Amino acid sequence: MPASDESPLADLPEAKADTQRRISLVWLIPLVALLAALWLGYRAYIQQGPLVTITFQTAEGLEAGKTRVRFKDVDIGVVEAIDLSPDLDRVLVRARLSQPMARFLNQRARFWVVRPRLSQGQVSGLSTLVGGAYIGADLASGEGRRTDFEGLELPPIVTAAESGAGYTLLTDSLGSLGEGSPVFYRGIEVGRVVAYALRADQRIAMQVFVRAPHDATIGEQTRFWNVSGVGLSLDASGLRLDTESLASLLRGGIAFANPEADAPAAQAAQGSEFELFANQQAAFADRYDYRESWQLDFTGSVRGLVPGAPVEFRGIPIGEVMAVELSLDIEQRSAALPVTIAIEPARLGQTDGAIDNPDERRRFWDDLVAKGLRAQLKTGNLITAARYVEFDFHPDDAPRTIDWDGQPPRLPSMPTAFDELTELAGKLARLPLDRMSTDLAGSLSALRDTMLATNKLLSRLDRETATELNATLAQTRSTLASMEKTLAPNSPLQSEAHRVLRELGNAARSLRIMSDYLERHPEALLRGKGDKQR
Repeated sequence: MPASDESPLADLPEAKADTQRRISLVWLIPLVALLAALWLGYRAYIQQGPLVTITFQTAEGLEAGKTRVRFKDVDIGVVEAIDLSPDLDRVLVRARLSQPMARFLNQRARFWVVRPRLSQGQVSGLSTLVGGAYIGADLASGEGRRTDFEGLELPPIVTAAESGAGYTLLTDSLGSLGEGSPVFYRGIEVGRVVAYALRADQRIAMQVFVRAPHDATIGEQTRFWNVSGVGLSLDASGLRLDTESLASLLRGGIAFANPEADAPAAQAAQGSEFELFANQQAAFADRYDYRESWQLDFTGSVRGLVPGAPVEFRGIPIGEVMAVELSLDIEQRSAALPVTIAIEPARLGQTDGAIDNPDERRRFWDDLVAKGLRAQLKTGNLITAARYVEFDFHPDDAPRTIDWDGQPPRLPSMPTAFDELTELAGKLARLPLDRMSTDLAGSLSALRDTMLATNKLLSRLDRETATELNATLAQTRSTLASMEKTLAPNSPLQSEAHRVLRELGNAARSLRIMSDYLERHPEALLRGKGDKQR
């Protein structure tokens, strides 16, 4: 049935279809959130710090996402990843640093792992026992930019920001010195040993760093010496104990000073090389630039003589022993012991002119040897049996000359008293003592037979000549008695002898008178005394 116009449904609104699609406001919220996230991500990206790669031997104590990077105990980054190198030989640690640290990533930047360590009497890294290991950083301003670094196995001894100067010390033996050993100036620790290495000439080059302002006291004439351990000496002054400090006992140490008490006029250049002496006495001993090499040949034992032993002239050092060698001659079955020494001729009074003039230098040494200059081994210490070379004049020795054809030339030497005794003992040992003892026994037996025969002869003579000897003695006594009577003071013989003596005296006076007269009147021999009176 058709609806009536007056039906209740006629008043309802008529629906209209909308064909346009609109965006709902509900999607606006996630859109804004996405834009904010993108902005924050971009801002974080442009503000994030640099990513550095540090190479270490091992990753002991390191953990990605937890291990911090610290500079002066301030967190400046965190380790993000730990990987192995392609050859599995190293560990690659990637750490993200804060943005302000980017301008300090240059050639002077260094990184190392801080762990508990005990080395050379020093304890470090104890705080890591609780908080764990971390990567220490040493940063300073500098040129260049880098993000790959070789990590240090030990903390640096000198920080990049520390001011001062570095120098090189040359020595033949390292001794107890090592990295971190202190450097003293007048008993004050002013620096450290940074590193050392063996050079091609087999000498040790030691790098030391002296902090400012003490580096200004180092000049070209500054002397460095080793103060490691304890110096003990016994001389005429008594027992002397020398040591710089407790630190030098544990870690070794180096001291330096200038020949003059004041600071030098000009500071030594950075990296200058200096000789490291064994002690202070050697450092300030007089040194001469010119040294002559000589060779000495000793026939006896050279036990106790080592390179570095002193060469002295009457107790005054003039050089040192450079080498002690052995030369065997298999064919001749002989051995030579050439000893090479270095002498500073200026200590003997040789002038610069003689040093520069080969002929004058040769005459100088020839004159000394002609006057008896000889080398001899002496014992310097009875406890250690250390020996040295002593020069002195021995005018009683046979004339000797210098072998100038040798390389180096050979100076004459003399055996020691001990060597002479040893040689005498050797000669005695070579004597045929067995044959000599047999001959001596035969001689003693013959002498004993001779003595027995002599005793028999004396007994026979005593028996056969005793009576005759008694008679002879009696006759001798009688003769002596007669002579005593004859020579008595009142005997006729004595009176006659006195008379004869008086006559002889008168005759002597007459002869003296006549001789005086003839001396005054020689013509009397021809004319006579009477003619003179007429």
